[in-house]
Parts: sequence; structure tokens; C-alpha cells
Amino acid sequence: MSEIRAGILGTGMFVPDRVVTNDDMAKIVDTSDEWITERTGIKERRFAADDVFTSDLATEAAKIAIANAGLTAKDIDYILVGTASPDNSFPNTANYITKNLDVIGTPALDVSTACSGFIYCLELATSLVNSGKYRNVLALGAETLSKITDFRDRSTCVLFGDGAGAVVIGNGGHEVIATKCYSHFNYDALNRPSSGMRIMPSTENIEEGYQYIRMNGREVYRFVVSTCVEMLAEALESNNLKPEQIDLFIPHQANAVMLDFAKKKVGLENARMVININKYGNTSSASIPMALAETVDANEIKEGELVLLMGFGGGLSSGYAIVRW
Repeated sequence: MSEIRAGILGTGMFVPDRVVTNDDMAKIVDTSDEWITERTGIKERRFAADDVFTSDLATEAAKIAIANAGLTAKDIDYILVGTASPDNSFPNTANYITKNLDVIGTPALDVSTACSGFIYCLELATSLVNSGKYRNVLALGAETLSKITDFRDRSTCVLFGDGAGAVVIGNGGHEVIATKCYSHFNYDALNRPSSGMRIMPSTENIEEGYQYIRMNGREVYRFVVSTCVEMLAEALESNNLKPEQIDLFIPHQANAVMLDFAKKKVGLENARMVININKYGNTSSASIPMALAETVDANEIKEGELVLLMGFGGGLSSGYAIVRW
């Protein structure tokens, strides 16, 4: 029996139709297009309609990725979804997707590590395929962050957008040659206080906005330029790679200024970096698979190139993947 080598068979992405520009945001809070663009690189983002949820966006991205893999939904053996904005705590978002794709009975799992969620899903999907137990695993990142954004907080509400990205992992394709995930506990840096049992919903908590995303931008910036840079250096060293061997760098789309700094600090100046935060904002777990799918659709990855994916976010958490295209 030949050795199994898990790889990416197909990619897909999907975003809502509604475009919300910085000028639109300036009508809601005290901000401006110039202020947002200079500090984040964001020009616009997409918001889902009130009756559209994370599983809906994920389903559309999944259909595209499955078709691009030359498969049907019935060929998918396992579904993994990274999300910080699930339809419900339970049933999980992945469960809704099995219904939408008419594959009820397929094992389906949500991964709740916010912006790192897709990398976690990718590592799990790769392991499941390499185990030989599952043939084709769908790994997604999907969000409707507009539904949990506090539009009274100008420091965060301008950042987030909605969207979904997906990959199908199977034997062959573009090999996932390395993955690694990390957990770094720092609750205060990035959280959604009233999203579980620790802080239950109440009139007082709702008035305080505990149901919305809260972020300490300075803490997140410090985390990325220190811990995440160290993680990338370790990723290269442990896989016997030099920075100049990386052809394409696809990081979580958090802040264009911060990402450019991190890229230079780790020595990836020669690598092309995918940035689409200008169009979609920070879409948390969806940002990496969306950026990958968009790059594939534009035919901007050459065969044989090394692609480095980096995720970081709530928890705090982080992770990377290296793919040989």
C-alpha cells in the first residue's frame, strides 16, 4: 500500500453581498476613512444579512471547495469548522453544514480557537487523512462577526467582517508538509465575555456589552511581534528551512501594518505576502482560507512553491502550516 500524503485538493471562499465602507462606519461611530486605513489597512468589509448565519456562509464556501476538488459532498468523510461566531453553542455549526450539504451522519466538529481556528482545523484534517481512516476531510473557517460586534466601540467595530473559506484535504494534491498549534492563555487580550457559563446573560451584562467581542489591541500587537515571530522562526528551523525558501506568506488578516512588521522581523522580505484585509476586514478564522482561495483563483501560486500559513487569535492561540504547492 502506497504512503498517504495529505494535501489540499480544492479551495473555496464566500462572502456576503453587502459591502460596508469606512465612510459607512464613520456614520455610526466617531471615525474616518483616513484613521481606519492608516492604522489597519482596512478600506471595507462585508456584513451578512440578519437572517444569514455562519453555517450559511460556510456551506457556500464548502460547495465551491468540494467542486474544485472534483468531488461531491457525499465524498466528504469529516467536517471541521473553525469559528468564533457559531450559529449556536449546540447544535454546532458543523452539524448545520451536514444538513445543508445533505450529508447528515458525517462526523462534524466545531473548533473554537477564534482567529487560529482554521489552522487547528487544517492540522486535524491532515492528521485524519494521514491516519488512513478518512479519505476526504473538509476544513473551514467561517464567521459572522458583525453579529457580535459592539458598534458603540470605535476601536473594534471598524475591524471585523463576515466571510467563509474552505479547503478539502485528501491523499495527494498540494502536500501539507508541516503543521503545529499552540495555546497561550491571555484572557484579557481578546475575548467575548458572555459567550459561555462564566458570565451569564443578564440585563446588566447586556448593557455593558459583554455579549460582544472585546480586544486589547496593544496586547495583541505585543503577542504577534514577539510570540508569533518566535513561532515562525521555530517553524522554519524545525523544518530545515531558511526564510528565503518561503515563496508565499499567508497570515491571519488582522492588521496590515502589524503583519508587515512581523514579516520583516522574521526575515521573510523575499516572500510574497497575501493581504486582502483591505477588502474584507478581519474575518477571524475565515481570513486564512479566504486569502488562500482568492490567491488560488487568481493563479498566483506556482507549482512547487512553499506556502507558509500563520494564524493567531483568541485564547490566545496560534499555529502555522507549511504547504508545498
